Amino acid sequence: MDALFLGTAWPQSFRDEFEFANARDAWLRILRGTQYGEGIQRFVREVVSASEELGIPVDDGELMLALAGRLEAAGLDGRRLPRRLLPRMALQGSRTVYGPPRDLRLPDPPDGVKERVRRFWKDSAEEPWANDTPQAVLRHGLRRFHDAGLPVKKESAMLLPAFYAGLMTKPGELLEDMGAHASAWALSLDETSVLVPVLDILMVAAEIEMSVAETLGRLFAVPAFTEPLPSDALLWTSSPGLALPRLAFELDIPAVSTLETVVTPDLLDWVGMHARMRLSAAARWSAADLEDMDSAEGGQAEPDERWAERREAVREALLRKVRKKSIEPAAFKRPQLDRPVERIWNADGSSVVRIPADTAPGKRWKDGVEGQMAAFREKFGREPGPDDPLFFDPDADEPTPLTREHFDDMMLDLAERAVEMGIDPAFVHAWREVGYVVTAENMSMFTTAEVLAFKRALARHRQAWA
Repeated sequence: MDALFLGTAWPQSFRDEFEFANARDAWLRILRGTQYGEGIQRFVREVVSASEELGIPVDDGELMLALAGRLEAAGLDGRRLPRRLLPRMALQGSRTVYGPPRDLRLPDPPDGVKERVRRFWKDSAEEPWANDTPQAVLRHGLRRFHDAGLPVKKESAMLLPAFYAGLMTKPGELLEDMGAHASAWALSLDETSVLVPVLDILMVAAEIEMSVAETLGRLFAVPAFTEPLPSDALLWTSSPGLALPRLAFELDIPAVSTLETVVTPDLLDWVGMHARMRLSAAARWSAADLEDMDSAEGGQAEPDERWAERREAVREALLRKVRKKSIEPAAFKRPQLDRPVERIWNADGSSVVRIPADTAPGKRWKDGVEGQMAAFREKFGREPGPDDPLFFDPDADEPTPLTREHFDDMMLDLAERAVEMGIDPAFVHAWREVGYVVTAENMSMFTTAEVLAFKRALARHRQAWA
């Protein structure tokens, strides 16, 4: 799908992978309401079908060559898009590509706004998943930025990254990436989202250097600021390589095989996060290589005064160009909440779960691992090796990772027996839907958006079982 968009957009170029992915998705949304949208759906079906028949991931170059004949037979290679639907024309003035209109008129602050702003800053320990409004999320993110030493009450450029940090950022995401990620996420949302007016105020306020107090006053004029976050804001699936899987899931295709992994609906957001963090890490490494080359060619380091000036400029520009020497430590971490389960994140999206062995969860996990190892020895007659799966397919003759289908069957069986086991069946169905489970013990492992997604899925299934 990326190649398809790139072919229609050529010779147009894009600043980075975020602008490319957002523009691609905005273009696909435009085509959705036309006769060519059906052609896109047919294209997706042909790609996934060929991938499954040939056993080749959808993003493998070999599959693209094999697709040529199928697309010709389906008549998909002869359709011409009118000029008005080519990206260069169709995306003119698009918020996703160009940002909020420069002449956007911000709403006037409501009556009594000074008191509302005062209450906004009042210290509160309330977590945003307990009050799932943009107001609560922004306050949570600003508190975290304040703890990191950033001028949250002076610079309106802090507001959008703080909102993103309070809702979307992983614990290992670097502060220097948050400005670019926040802007890209804000622009990725469909223009019809009720959250767009809130995000546009945050972006425009930074651009015109509006004060933080006045920006907050304008936000209180938007009903969505104090209402529950829309569900479309809890996922950020606008990443290179994810358009085709996302469209496939809309067509009820259960899984899409890629070079990296087999993507299922519950993994879409997770895969996107890993892709973005890897790309950001690669960009930093490339920048570091260029700096090394400059040094090798006789370039001189900038004096400390220049670094201080750059740091202030960065804070006024959504943190887009923060350098490694500007803010240390670079990793932006959540406050410690003394929870027994912790996920340690790395800047490239990889992570390790740490569970102290002397805690109740640690003991349960230890018992579970020992039980799995005993089951492995009983099934295969030997000790498990370093490359053997811990959770294996019990029907396979050789150690084989547990398949998604088998996991689904297990979850459905568990849901059917949940009541007699003293388990809330809605809990199991929510786990199956989003692909993870949130408890009081492991909540610190997840973003606010992930916690809200699970809690809302749980509420939906409880209502269905009521």
